[in-house]
Amino acid sequence: MPLSLVVLALWALAFLTFNTVVSFRVWRISSLPRWRRALPALLLCAGLAASLSRSTGTTIAETLAFPLYVATAGISLFEIRRHRARSSRPDISGDLA
Repeated sequence: MPLSLVVLALWALAFLTFNTVVSFRVWRISSLPRWRRALPALLLCAGLAASLSRSTGTTIAETLAFPLYVATAGISLFEIRRHRARSSRPDISGDLA
């Protein structure tokens, strides 16, 4: 097996692990509505299903799998950064301290 295939397989495994970790982090943000918490996990599952359907010769799966993974990472990172920005802001609720 050529070294380039090993490197590509390791990169793909690292990217899948990254997507899984950030999807679970978004899932744990309780301040988000349920559909926004579930969206990255659903996109990840759809990408995995598209990847698995490649073995059956489905041509649409070749065009959908990687963009679904990228969308999972993008939406997850957006939600995590947005949550961190909101939680680091001081609470302006009108309470006098």
